[in-house]
Amino acid sequence: MGALLLRVLEIGSGGISKEAAALQSRRVLTLSKTRAGIFDRNYSPLVNKSLERRLLVFPDLLEISAILEFSDRDELADAFQKFEPTVIDSGGKITEGPGIYNFSFPKRYGEKITAPHIIGYMNGGKGVYGIEKSYDAFLEENSKAVTVSYYTDGTGRLLSGEEIALSEEETAENCGVVLTLDSDIQKATEKALSKIKKGAAVVMDVQNGEILASASVPFFNPGDIASYLDAEDSPFINRAFTAYSVGSTWKLVVAASALDMGIPKERTYNCTGSITVDGRTFKCHWEAGHGEIDMEKALEISCNPYFIDLALSVGGEKILETARNLGFGSPSDFGEGFSSAGGSLPEKEELFSKTALSSFAFGQGSLMATPLQMASLVSAIANGGKAVTPKLVLGTVDKSGNFVSAPNYSENPVISGKTSDILQKMMINVVENGSGENAKPKNSSAGGKTASAQTGQYSKDGSEVIHAWFIGFYPGEKPRYAVAVFAEGMDSGGDFAAPIFREICQEIDLLNYN
Repeated sequence: MGALLLRVLEIGSGGISKEAAALQSRRVLTLSKTRAGIFDRNYSPLVNKSLERRLLVFPDLLEISAILEFSDRDELADAFQKFEPTVIDSGGKITEGPGIYNFSFPKRYGEKITAPHIIGYMNGGKGVYGIEKSYDAFLEENSKAVTVSYYTDGTGRLLSGEEIALSEEETAENCGVVLTLDSDIQKATEKALSKIKKGAAVVMDVQNGEILASASVPFFNPGDIASYLDAEDSPFINRAFTAYSVGSTWKLVVAASALDMGIPKERTYNCTGSITVDGRTFKCHWEAGHGEIDMEKALEISCNPYFIDLALSVGGEKILETARNLGFGSPSDFGEGFSSAGGSLPEKEELFSKTALSSFAFGQGSLMATPLQMASLVSAIANGGKAVTPKLVLGTVDKSGNFVSAPNYSENPVISGKTSDILQKMMINVVENGSGENAKPKNSSAGGKTASAQTGQYSKDGSEVIHAWFIGFYPGEKPRYAVAVFAEGMDSGGDFAAPIFREICQEIDLLNYN
């Protein structure tokens, strides 16, 4: 009897059997999982930037007075019945106390997020749009977990006197997807673009096609998708990757095709205010006509009759060949389920019609292209004639810190260096003396082309919807950046798109990137 009594005392006082029981009843609860990050090219985080605070509550240890402080006591009902710990949001009323443990984890999306149309969003913890979708499996596999470990007795109740341990899984500091975007340039682009209601802008490295900024308005917050479901102006559309009528910006492709064929920029044409092709009259925006002008002057003042006559001399097949080599008509892929529109080019047979070719000459008809493609066009002109493949992802960093580079693309010579040089000078002239004067940065030079693109669509008041464009490179000497600005339904490229281009270039200048 004495021995049995001693054994009971040993068990009751927490001896060896208690230790064995504790080992058998250790529990681990995952409090949160944070998806791997999305970073800009300098490893600045684009998500997971702020912290969310939560309370881990152990009902067994919670004092009655503390329970009364919770705004929603129903949250605790099931946990109390099961004696299980639970995670709640106390609204900041309780921060510590018996049975209450603070912990924090990164909030995926903040109040204002940069590049939402690129980052995308999730539904039910799964990426369904943008980078969140195309890299969903990688981002989930490389999540970081916050866990708590604790011990219970045979009834599932928390063992008193045992340590409750919160722990955070260790992962590489920059674990996630690394984009080509530059946060500072992206923010500057978004700021400039916010002055219009609908539109897009793309900033690209002219040498390699890396997308340094891609913005679309209206913006949306990936953390509050429900608020935008019925919003006007379709905020979920990534207008930078969507195809539209491009208008007179297309004259650069026609000019490139002509110059590469050996047609000199000194070629003249007498603009009388209109040109008639197979019985159809195409008017110039200057009713009195521009008189005798050469190619450089025609681009400066954006004369339609000149470029119609030029396109008829070049031929539709040559212009189509140049366009396809520059990437028009083909989408850009940035990962599974995430790509830009390919736009549309007329078929070769369609351009056997001289009237169809005439419309094609100044960017009308069945032609459509994205702001991304227009930035790629400018890059080829600015880098000496090499077509670039748009690139959005630099690579990925896994939990262990291993960096896997995304594929690099070789440049494809499309136009000659001589043609590139001539076009650059012609585009600088557009900004210095022509329709693109509103695009000129304060302390530097730039080259570009305006457009006011007819759409064939009409608003409620009966007026035709016109899209404003400005595409160009910066600086004018030794260009580094291609910038395409699209202002949906804003009529004049010189009045609305060009000033946005100017502001973007000036912000880049302030960043001392040149």
